[in-house]
Amino acid sequence: MFEQRVALVTGAGGGIGLATCRTLARDGFYVVVTDITLERVKSVADELNDAGMGAMPLQLDVMSHASEIAAVVDGVFAHTGRIDVLVNNAGGSAALLGKITDFCEAEEATWEWVLRLNLGGTMRCVHAVLKYMLPARYGRIINLASIAANGLPSRADYSAAKAGIVGFSKALAMEVGHAGITVNCVSPGLIGRMRPDSSGRLPQECAVRPTDGNWLGHTGVPMDVAETIAFLASEAAAYITGVDILVDGGRMLGPTSQMERQELYHKNAEVPK
Repeated sequence: MFEQRVALVTGAGGGIGLATCRTLARDGFYVVVTDITLERVKSVADELNDAGMGAMPLQLDVMSHASEIAAVVDGVFAHTGRIDVLVNNAGGSAALLGKITDFCEAEEATWEWVLRLNLGGTMRCVHAVLKYMLPARYGRIINLASIAANGLPSRADYSAAKAGIVGFSKALAMEVGHAGITVNCVSPGLIGRMRPDSSGRLPQECAVRPTDGNWLGHTGVPMDVAETIAFLASEAAAYITGVDILVDGGRMLGPTSQMERQELYHKNAEVPK
């Protein structure tokens, strides 16, 4: 059995997944870097191994049959003897299919695809790792949801899937807490993308962009989310379970356009103290 803690990250070829692998490796984890194609994650694992941090790249399609996902997880356990952390990062909206539409125009097949990728993929990966976490009486399960769980027009399918992940995580936290396993969600807001460039090089970070989409006035970066995930994976979060942490720059606090902020500020300024 590895003495080093082991974390499995899905959708790790770029963006939040890539940043999460770097952060967990920094914190001492042996990172199992997975994505739908091996090419996406080999460079990530190479980077971590070259820096003296342990990592292993594996192909894992979260939309595949549960038995195929279980086989990958079984292989990880056979190699390491433990799985301490699962980060369910793989997911996406119908934009990946070029099919962002209002609900009345949406195709049932698109709905099923979005649900299978996000909610189904999360469920299947969790089921596979619990086989090992329950006997070990330890585990950290961190599921990526989204502020879209609160509703996003033209993305009703994605909103439903992410809301399902939040509900699933809370219910699961109640079921497995007795075994020392915590289950939490992280819900990002607008986060910049970060993927390898044409030469295969991996950027250390993506640019912060101005936006009226939240109260901090700029987009988030993948590392903002990754640091939150790393906290939930740590012993510092041992007494936290069943929560959904928003990493959204305050987007869900209320009105966020410049005009709305100014109007709200002046309105509040007129209230007698």
